[in-house]
Amino acid sequence: MKYATVIVSLLIVIAVLIPGQDLPDVDIGAYDKLIHMAMFAAWAVAVRHDFSARMIRFPVIIVGGLLFCAMTELLQLLVEGRSFDVYDMAADVVGLIAGLLVSRPLLAFISRFK
Repeated sequence: MKYATVIVSLLIVIAVLIPGQDLPDVDIGAYDKLIHMAMFAAWAVAVRHDFSARMIRFPVIIVGGLLFCAMTELLQLLVEGRSFDVYDMAADVVGLIAGLLVSRPLLAFISRFK
């Protein structure tokens, strides 16, 4: 059994549950959105790695990814100093789609080294 999806999902949940006051005090500006994109691109690649295209179709991955994006933003409402941000969710979706687009060639390239 492959665990990439579980590991990446757990890391994302941990990242979004860090209280606002515990986040590094740096002016990250738009980098925040790039971090969101990268997290969900990694999630999409992990899902494609763990589940072959024959097992799960793109629409199922997209719906699952959208639900996971929404869940992570909603979870932040429970954390002090964090909030729901529609722009973060939009960045999550962009990352999800980008991850799906690059997953096949990226995984094919990586499998050449196994």
